[in-house]
Amino acid sequence: MNAHSAPGASRWPTDRPLRLLVVLHNLDIGGSQRNSVDLAAGVRDMGHEVVIAGPPGVLEDVIRERGVPFQAVEELVPDNIAPTARAAYKRVRDLARRVRPDLIHAYELTPALLAFLGPHRLDDVPMTMTINSMSVPDFMPGTVPLQVCGPLIAMETRERSGPIGVLEIPTDTVGQYPDYPGAAAFRAELGIAPDEIAVVVVSRFARALKQEGLETAIRAAGRIAPYHRIRLVMVGDGPAMPELRALADATNARAGREVVLLPGLRVDPRPAYAAADIALGMGGSILRAMAFGKPCIVQGERGYFQILDRESARLFRWRGFYGIGDGGTGEDVLVRELHTLLSDEVRRKENAAFALELVRRHYSLEHALRVQMEWYQKALAAHVRPGRAEVTRTIASVGAWFAARAAGRVKPDTFNSSERIAPGIAAPVPDWFDPDIDTDTGSIDIANAKTLKMRAVRRA
Repeated sequence: MNAHSAPGASRWPTDRPLRLLVVLHNLDIGGSQRNSVDLAAGVRDMGHEVVIAGPPGVLEDVIRERGVPFQAVEELVPDNIAPTARAAYKRVRDLARRVRPDLIHAYELTPALLAFLGPHRLDDVPMTMTINSMSVPDFMPGTVPLQVCGPLIAMETRERSGPIGVLEIPTDTVGQYPDYPGAAAFRAELGIAPDEIAVVVVSRFARALKQEGLETAIRAAGRIAPYHRIRLVMVGDGPAMPELRALADATNARAGREVVLLPGLRVDPRPAYAAADIALGMGGSILRAMAFGKPCIVQGERGYFQILDRESARLFRWRGFYGIGDGGTGEDVLVRELHTLLSDEVRRKENAAFALELVRRHYSLEHALRVQMEWYQKALAAHVRPGRAEVTRTIASVGAWFAARAAGRVKPDTFNSSERIAPGIAAPVPDWFDPDIDTDTGSIDIANAKTLKMRAVRRA
């Protein structure tokens, strides 16, 4: 039983702060990981008691700098949990019994399943889970309150008995801002002249989701180089680095100058964002660029690239800062979008101002923290101890999926695959979707949205 409340209690006592245990799936550099740390630290800064747990990684230093207690769970091996699952299950259960949280917030599949089967099932500790993948597996327990990072993902998620909410990926608009110091030093370090236009990408160099678009960016920069004083700066590292490095070297050799720069990983990439004249990326990376007041091109898969402006903002608010193209590399598309911005300084300034306005209104950490605290209240009010049938179904479904994965019938990155999410991405934005681009609103009401969707279907 939860040490602070009776089974099924709906909220923490009002005479003391919330005690929150946040369990992360990964502490490597990445958008969703950093955002989860920022949110947890923000809740702590509001006066609540927060403990972060997760596998060792470079973000440990960030957590300690923010002064949030951290518990390493070595058994939570990123991307390869199967051999250590039993030990990780015991560690998460024992950690919850030591921390005695009012609520567990688990990020992504493995921590959510371990918390569900451990402290939630055994000790009746309320929990909520956040899945920031492009889709939510059907085997995730249906009674646990679930947050996803976009309204399209929420609408595509199977019907569930527990609540589902949207917390769009936030970014720090206080520590990231226009005229952030360090831009000149970053440009000087890389030899970028003041009159050169720096197109900056900050990304994990992953093979899934990322590599295709990054290679296209290099080829597009090579094509544009004879006509514009452009430097493509790709900040990051990862498995795709060897291929990207080889392509960049070949592109620079053909151009006869250093058009593409790969300076490597920066734990603090803010000077790189600040140094950009144009930003290219997806998801959390593009939101950070928006916070620095940069004109942006959104990258997706299958040749998708699109300028962010007032006209395209409704689309991106619906499906996230990502897209799926019609196929091919999209090199011609990116060359066109880059040429549009490179040739029009006025449009760059207008798009930059709009991007800054949009991110501050809807994607700031302050806005996200308000939504998050409202969600914690809702999760506590909706808490129910899982029944035997749900536990049995979850274990069987997860076991079947891992067996299929081991047999090669499903890919490890299934839930981030473009094949799975393509139908929803390709569909037009529903007429009933009103993202309130120009007003500051709270979280998107998915329950109401689904009602509106059913009405629209019936009218059709």
